Amino acid sequence: MPDFFTMCASIFSRDGGLDEAGFRGYLQRQIDARLGVYLGSGGNGETHAMTSDELHQMYRLGVETCRGKVPVHANLPEETTAEATIAQARLAVDAGVAALHLYTVEGRHGYHPTDRELIGYFDDVLSVVRHPVVIAVNPTMGYIPRPHVIAEIINRHPTIIGARLSSQPQVYLIDLQDSVTRRIEYHWQFGSGTLDPLAMGATLFAAEANIIPATFRRLIDHYDAGRMTEAGKALADMRRFNRLAMQWGPCARWIKACMKILKIPGWEGGLRKPYLMPPDDEMEEFALALLALRIPEIDAMAHAAGLSLPA
Repeated sequence: MPDFFTMCASIFSRDGGLDEAGFRGYLQRQIDARLGVYLGSGGNGETHAMTSDELHQMYRLGVETCRGKVPVHANLPEETTAEATIAQARLAVDAGVAALHLYTVEGRHGYHPTDRELIGYFDDVLSVVRHPVVIAVNPTMGYIPRPHVIAEIINRHPTIIGARLSSQPQVYLIDLQDSVTRRIEYHWQFGSGTLDPLAMGATLFAAEANIIPATFRRLIDHYDAGRMTEAGKALADMRRFNRLAMQWGPCARWIKACMKILKIPGWEGGLRKPYLMPPDDEMEEFALALLALRIPEIDAMAHAAGLSLPA
């Protein structure tokens, strides 16, 4: 199992389509840092604005680029019915991804599934989808299922290889580990805590690694080698970056802003409408704050992009 995954942005061209060359260059940075990738996320991946054909194309490009180097998982867009989720899953399976990440049923207009309804939803989906699956628990669905319900779903379906937890207290991970009756992967969001989940055997994931993948690799390598002082320095850099980026919230806006400032491969296309890149004055202010962090990886990209670093 990889020790880190990036919730990847989708890379668009100036004319609004998928930027194949930019996407491959963007993925190469993840490969160089030895980070697995989640493709197609509803927030960072902007899949709300992508067609089924584009999603299939993106999954295919990801698999072709990363094959034999780092794992490619499909973080499927959230849906409200089993039929819609099955259709999404078929796109990713056909493209050859290693695993599917399935959200719980999306809560919408006041609807939240009961325990029985949620279990039945996964029964329906996984009776058709025969591929490795990771269940994604995320408060953006509008609710959080209790750990024992997620554990029951996992215990019922051997094709479920993991659980991915976003914005949860660490006791949720403990309760789930206590209730699942077999060995699975646990994926833990960086922003919800880092070193404790690593000690409990979790794999980390983060959107911040879109921009500073080598810094995340530095943390993992130092942690694995027992160099806790050095791991702490990398973690401090990551936390400083997280604090700055999260002024935009958990979305692709800050990712695309950083990509444009630092000229990361694929930066030209920006966000897909209806969302727009920040105006020039906001971009300038953000760029100054970004460079003021003096994170070594950002300094190196700034130098390559011809930017002047603050004294």
